[in-house]
Amino acid sequence: MGGLRLNAIAIDEVRDMFGADEGLAKKLRKWTEATFSVPVHHHRRSGWRNPFHPLYKPHVEGPVLPAGWPTPNDVEDLVRGRYIEPDRLRRCWRLVNEWLTHLSWGWTEIPMSVARLDELDFDLAAAGLPSTCAINRLMVNDPQIPLRPAPGMKTGYARTGQVLATRLGLAEVVDKIPAQRRGEADAILDFLNSYPGWMDLAVDLGRPAPDLLVVWQPDTVDGVRPTSITSGQTVS
Repeated sequence: MGGLRLNAIAIDEVRDMFGADEGLAKKLRKWTEATFSVPVHHHRRSGWRNPFHPLYKPHVEGPVLPAGWPTPNDVEDLVRGRYIEPDRLRRCWRLVNEWLTHLSWGWTEIPMSVARLDELDFDLAAAGLPSTCAINRLMVNDPQIPLRPAPGMKTGYARTGQVLATRLGLAEVVDKIPAQRRGEADAILDFLNSYPGWMDLAVDLGRPAPDLLVVWQPDTVDGVRPTSITSGQTVS
């Protein structure tokens, strides 16, 4: 099915991850190590007994990374804003999603196919939502980051004003959609309803108001298997 991931974060803060300054780069590396570290295995190998060669000499093997696991080179290339080869896009998006989990004011993942996304906009339009507030309009802008979408992925963002307009429009029509077809709309509205609070916090903490970065990821992206609505909230 795939999943729609919504991240409440200023687009300039997203772009700052690529070519990050020293302070941000240190945080990104720390979060990566906490989530993607793999233990180094120590094995013993036999040696022959003589005064200059121990009977057992520790042999350290490098970590064996799980399939699709980001590598230290991936981390450094992203942090430095370098080009990412096509065969590395999927695992690099795993890294970026992890970083966004920490940097965003809040995030949510909603299981949804591309076809269902189009159906949802049709349902909302039939209920009276203006086309300017369609869910797909939240993905219309190019994030303009060095990391391109992996095959099958879709990315986009909306400015704060568009997010707030969509929130108000959704609130007016969501109850007009048949209950059995409005689960995704309810989940999106629940997320957008947090924006006023996040905007106040942004002012207090001297951060820019949150925009909305949207990433649609198919099941074929390594490690992405959303089966239920998940969400989180952070104030970094």
